[in-house]
Amino acid sequence: DVKEDDMVVEIDPGIAFGTGSHETTKLCIGQLKKYLKAGDTVFDVGSGSGILSIISVMLGAGFVHGMDIDEVAVRASIENREVNNISEDKLALTCGNLLAGDDAASKMAFDVNKGEKYDIVVANILADVIIPLSGVIEPFLKEDGYFITSGIIDMKEEAVKEALLSNGFEIIDVVHMNDWVSIIAK
Repeated sequence: DVKEDDMVVEIDPGIAFGTGSHETTKLCIGQLKKYLKAGDTVFDVGSGSGILSIISVMLGAGFVHGMDIDEVAVRASIENREVNNISEDKLALTCGNLLAGDDAASKMAFDVNKGEKYDIVVANILADVIIPLSGVIEPFLKEDGYFITSGIIDMKEEAVKEALLSNGFEIIDVVHMNDWVSIIAK
């Protein structure tokens, strides 16, 4: 039942995560609607089916980079990008792992060595990945940029907050949906 001003996204996740119906995805979409400004650059870490990357473009992002450690997920994302008629210069999708020390920076669409950074980093993964990620994501995020996290089960909320704070982030927003939490930091 689509209303006139609804945004329609076509997603076939294949075996990648991300149909759009999970609470953590809904939490991230709500935060992107709240914090993303037209023309912003977005880095979607653990992009899965590409749903948050695609929605970021549809919400007006100037450029989005989706990265996943799973080659199958990246292929699904590329297919979903094409189905939604989004060009590669608007949405780059790569396979990489920021936590593996595999020089993921070289896989970035931006040259972080030249100081190019993102306005928003969104990570809808798992608390156990967000905790170490909060220690390595800073070089990719602008000084006043937003780090939107979700995929956090409520019993891990405090551990994620502690990791963010100990890595120099300031927590500016926390949103709950059922057993899931989204934490937004700067």
